[in-house]
Amino acid sequence: MKKLFLLFALCAFTLAACETTTEETPKGKLTLKSKSVMNFEAAGGQGEIVYDFVLENETRASKPTAVCVVDWITDITTTDNNTITFNVAANDSNEREATIKVEYGTDSFQVMVIQAGTSAADVNFTATHVGGTFYGKFLVSGGQTEGFNYFVILSDTQPEAVTSIPAYATEYRFDIYAGESSEFNREVHIPVGTYTIDHSRSCRIGTIDAYQDCSYVYNANGVSAAFKTGTLTVTEDSIVADVTLMNGEVHHVEYNGAPIMEDYSLPTYADVYPVSQYTDTLSFDVTGGYMYAYYRGNWFGMDNDVWFMHMIEEKVGFSGVYMIFNFIVPKTAGGFSNPEGYLGEYKLTNPNESMDYTFPAGRLRDDSQQLNAWYMYCINGQIDMSQAAPIVDGTIKVEKVDGNTVITVDGKDDAGNDVKGTFSGVVSEIENQGTIIR
Repeated sequence: MKKLFLLFALCAFTLAACETTTEETPKGKLTLKSKSVMNFEAAGGQGEIVYDFVLENETRASKPTAVCVVDWITDITTTDNNTITFNVAANDSNEREATIKVEYGTDSFQVMVIQAGTSAADVNFTATHVGGTFYGKFLVSGGQTEGFNYFVILSDTQPEAVTSIPAYATEYRFDIYAGESSEFNREVHIPVGTYTIDHSRSCRIGTIDAYQDCSYVYNANGVSAAFKTGTLTVTEDSIVADVTLMNGEVHHVEYNGAPIMEDYSLPTYADVYPVSQYTDTLSFDVTGGYMYAYYRGNWFGMDNDVWFMHMIEEKVGFSGVYMIFNFIVPKTAGGFSNPEGYLGEYKLTNPNESMDYTFPAGRLRDDSQQLNAWYMYCINGQIDMSQAAPIVDGTIKVEKVDGNTVITVDGKDDAGNDVKGTFSGVVSEIENQGTIIR
């Protein structure tokens, strides 16, 4: 298994952000009545989507909205008789796909539009496996990424790892940005939608990052080739990509099945259960430690704010007890304008209940990155995984006592052991990382 090295980049975990509103959230029930997949000839034409709609609360908006990110689907119009019309432009290239998203409040559905092309692909590839990893949001110059980052691998064998070069396999790799997080799902679903090659590295929703060959194909000889243009379309039961390589080759890629990332065959710490190697109560008592607080806005996309806190027993050499937490607080806590907005008593997050004053369970990402709530021990900046445990249940209290911030943990690790102790110190750094890129 690979070793883990502690970097201050742990402060740059996955990030999320959403706009807030003081108005009542619109509620309505949408049901698609026409086909979920619509096919058009290369000449194009007009399409019509038919749906049922029941308004569940009174708001100013009385009709759903419909959007599509590609420029060849235009004039999308929502009529008064539960239909949506749109125009599909003529296609003088290869086959292409896109999705139209129809939504009202929190309810939505998507329709896939497939248009025939006038030129055949140079390469047709059928993938049998889908792999990759979910990175979430992260910090870039000026704030945080707009989209949630998924690295998607379509292959004819089970992918081994994001960092590996496949042996005797063909893999198409797409670094996409979606509007939905997979943070609370152990099973990583790639969000439905259409994603388009973007060489500018905007990190916007609906793009494929092609900057410095972040998206490319490996052939069976392990030779890579970057994408010049293309789209990736994800539905509930398929993934279709049409890409043009830098040398002009046109590739058509299909995967038939649910867009769920498979586990890697190479072991990482994320494959070990339980991760905690403790066999009895895990106890700690730290005073005079160093603590850091980072306000991250609406990280999980659930209309709550998040404070990420990490703390180390000995700042010099970065050694001793090291702990991280994501604390979810209500917007009424004041955001970054309240530098002590992280104070409170927290219980384990339940996505089906209020997020207010909760913490998500600790876990490892596929690439062994620690997320959410952890007890760890560091030696000169390196985590000793024999002394590391995710906190997966219990309560955490954060309070101010005589000028110090005191965190009291009464929880459990993933092996069922009690995790009990206090970490006391001064919050020496507070940073606003909640800015959203527009």
